[in-house]
Amino acid sequence: MHEAAITHSILKSVLQTVADENVDGYVTHIYVTVGVTQGIVPDSMQMYFELEKPGTILENAELIITMQGIVARCDECGKEHELDIPVMYCPDCASPMELIKGNEIIISSIEVENE
Repeated sequence: MHEAAITHSILKSVLQTVADENVDGYVTHIYVTVGVTQGIVPDSMQMYFELEKPGTILENAELIITMQGIVARCDECGKEHELDIPVMYCPDCASPMELIKGNEIIISSIEVENE
């Protein structure tokens, strides 16, 4: 159910950005990147988006969600690895790794059409 709160925050941020930028028009697309470690179900985000957008300038907008896989960098050898599971030890040298992608929630871009 955390998809509801996250989707609400995304819509709130988009609406605030549009207001701050004095956008004259309406939002057509919102692109969001979500890391797989967030445990988000994209269909749930879509459902909450559809429930919240009526009556706003997002009413005709489409939410485009891109899931970001796990990418980690080895602290010792510096190599980056795409991982299926968050095992944080380097497959090359067995040293600890730092998560660099896969835990984010980012509004990548907002498309607006002028009236």
